[in-house]
Amino acid sequence: MERLVSIPKSDLESMEATIETLQNRYVMEQLERSEEDIAKGRVRPARELLEEL
Repeated sequence: MERLVSIPKSDLESMEATIETLQNRYVMEQLERSEEDIAKGRVRPARELLEEL
């Protein structure tokens, strides 16, 4: 049985962006690497990075 669902346009756009991100292999690989870096402590404060720029 099909049902009609009404949601705000902004919620729909957000869901579409999420789906697009999840389907992008490159972005997902980058996110996985970032999570590994955080878990292994390979991070530094944003202030330190900004000072280098």
